[in-house]
Amino acid sequence: MAQNNLFAHYKLPEYDSYITGLKLKNSLAGGELTKFIPIKGRQIKFYYCGPTVYSYTHLGHARTYVGIDVIRRTLKDYLGYDLISVMNITDIDDKIIKVANEQQVNFLEVTKVWEKEFFQSMESLNVQQPDVLTRVSDYVPEIITFIQKIIANGYGYVSNESVYFNAISYKEKHAYPKMRPQGGTEEEMLQGDGETQKNKQNEKKSNIDFVLWKKSQENEPKWDSPWGLGRPGWHIECSVMASEVLGNPIDLHAGGIDLQFPHHDNSIAQSEACFNCDQWINYFIHLGHLNIEGLKMGKSLKNFITIKEVLQRYTPRQIRLNFALHRYDQLMDYTELQMIESISKDKKFDSFLQRLNTYINSSIVTEAQKWQEHDLQLHELFRDRKAAIHEHILNNFDYPEAIKEVEKIITLINQFFDKKLHLKAPLLRQIHEYLLFFFNLLGLDYQKTILKEDKSRLDKLVQLRQDIKTHAKKKEFDQIIQLTTGDDEKFEQNFSNELVQIYNQFRQKANQLAKEQNFTEILNLTDQIRDQMLPNTIGVKVEDKQTESIWQQYDPNFLRIERESQIRLQGILAEKEQERLEKSKIPPSQLFLKDEKYSKFDNKGIPTHSQNGDELTKDQRNKLTQIYKDQEKDHKKYLKSIEKQVQEEKKPKQNKQKEQQEKTKG
Repeated sequence: MAQNNLFAHYKLPEYDSYITGLKLKNSLAGGELTKFIPIKGRQIKFYYCGPTVYSYTHLGHARTYVGIDVIRRTLKDYLGYDLISVMNITDIDDKIIKVANEQQVNFLEVTKVWEKEFFQSMESLNVQQPDVLTRVSDYVPEIITFIQKIIANGYGYVSNESVYFNAISYKEKHAYPKMRPQGGTEEEMLQGDGETQKNKQNEKKSNIDFVLWKKSQENEPKWDSPWGLGRPGWHIECSVMASEVLGNPIDLHAGGIDLQFPHHDNSIAQSEACFNCDQWINYFIHLGHLNIEGLKMGKSLKNFITIKEVLQRYTPRQIRLNFALHRYDQLMDYTELQMIESISKDKKFDSFLQRLNTYINSSIVTEAQKWQEHDLQLHELFRDRKAAIHEHILNNFDYPEAIKEVEKIITLINQFFDKKLHLKAPLLRQIHEYLLFFFNLLGLDYQKTILKEDKSRLDKLVQLRQDIKTHAKKKEFDQIIQLTTGDDEKFEQNFSNELVQIYNQFRQKANQLAKEQNFTEILNLTDQIRDQMLPNTIGVKVEDKQTESIWQQYDPNFLRIERESQIRLQGILAEKEQERLEKSKIPPSQLFLKDEKYSKFDNKGIPTHSQNGDELTKDQRNKLTQIYKDQEKDHKKYLKSIEKQVQEEKKPKQNKQKEQQEKTKG
């Protein structure tokens, strides 16, 4: 398992009574897939790093905590583990103190505001709250005791009223750093200590030592300790809060890959120094970075996206589905085109589940139930895909591949529906329930809550619209008047009042227009019901077929976002087409000549040597040759379009000359 013995320190836990076959990409084992074995039966102790609360919750937070949410749901609801999860709130930190000083308020006033904003953002994304929430400010006495134990065990020392971790002494008996054996840079170590420690490096015995307790400075929160007034270092906070609730050892720890070194490695070292143990955490998993359109997210790059901002453009379900289409532990590049793909898939899943539910509800148990060939085929595919999904989930929560298996099930059922085959409702009900369960593991709620009264009214309204539309096309105004004459629907104390209002207004307006025999406006009215009133008000989308109209219910916000996304997509595609057109103007022989990455070219203009004068590899040359050929095709098309344009411009002149010649002859 170990890679060149760099990870020989890792010990797989001993087998217990509850093994599911789950394998995790374990950073403690060099990122290798490791069989997951809990310490005690079905019980799992899970700690994950929470936010430092001093500013808006952003898309990077969303990627991390949605990912952890899916992992928690899978462990509990799918694999059946008895899970306790702990998340911390870092409310003592250099950045928090800086904001508090700028605003001239107590640091806790800052953290309360932004902690509330964080949880509101998480709730809006359907992220479940942790079982236990810890705040650093509540655990300062425990942190002091923890540091005292580290000092007593010979792994900490006091210097100028601060306390440092003695990494050199620790390395004599323990592996350090465990997850990055090659170590880190001095800059990374300084970042871990924080801005306030940058000028205190002379207090350390070694440059790889790190701060456990910081001596008090002006305009900072401070607590009394055996070493004087001060506050905790960053790394010690998670060690203490995790250990206080979950003890030692802990089954599973998670956090962003950006925290792996030095934060997570130092947290492990401190805890093992305190407990004098060799393995405090058995499995450590890391969630990948999030880039925006190929770049690291940051305010300086003007691509910093808050969760509030992204929720104005997309629904929570679309955002979560986009994350689910990427492996949690890999780098993810967030793009507009990617989100449009997620919107398309979300709509496909929602429409299919509604179609399936409608079919099941309209089926009667007294119908023929003997399975035919297509029922057997569907059942076999369903069981096979379910088994494949199970294997993907066990493979380090590989949901992107699992979703592909779900799409195979949907495709086959849609094919059977399109062929008008009679599928057995009990089998479809089993599939429907499974798919809802699967999507719930991803935090995607496709369960509809339509009251029977609303369904009845919607059926009635859609049928009335269809009948009025049919009569209007035939100019049968008397029949429309007859259909729309009578008492209005009554309002009730439920959420269907908006539907009642639409129904009554439609009948009244259609009745008036029929009396005026204005069939054009009647048809416009039926279009308004379909395109504006129903989708914008109650999220119902009506689709007109040849002889009937069918309806499906969505979140009204979803339909608004869908329209806006289509407009954005058109803009993106137009922009890309313009870029392609501009590029097609360049002759292939000149395509690479101005590129500073290359220094020599062949007689066609294809690069042969890099900027440094190194000859390009065969693979690199083949890729560049293919780009050259593609450009050659595009440039030829461009030249043909110019030639055609010139010919089109000549036609009016030629026609005019012809007319003049004919007049002269006459």
